[in-house]
Amino acid sequence: MNQIQNIALDSCVVIDIMEKPKVASGLKARLRGKSVKIILCDIVLGEVNRVRGYLPEKVISTVSSLLGKKIGLSEIDQKGILNARQITNQFQICHNGDNKILSLCQAKDFVLVTYDKMLLKASQFVGIAAFHPSMVGGI
Repeated sequence: MNQIQNIALDSCVVIDIMEKPKVASGLKARLRGKSVKIILCDIVLGEVNRVRGYLPEKVISTVSSLLGKKIGLSEIDQKGILNARQITNQFQICHNGDNKILSLCQAKDFVLVTYDKMLLKASQFVGIAAFHPSMVGGI
């Protein structure tokens, strides 16, 4: 039986999925036939709400509908927050938010999907599988 791969989306990817139909359809096509579950973490939902005003319920239903995949939710815990601080201490390029996403992906073995070049680089440093959305077919 195929093991389901959990894929965490960064806020920039979520916003693009919501606002650009071609991004959503391209990502959906690259995920077709793969055993994946899309993960939205509390940090990302909060960031998308702050930047674009989209409520979490709307984001969850829209992303699920556009990608045709189940959505899982994940929250960072106190241990994750402490780990996020350590990540920032090690890699100054990791701002408060990115560090929490990395910490969560590290703790839960999520694959990260982001456009953010610095976040992709930091992912390598901390040992997290991360992809640009155009490369997701390689999962």
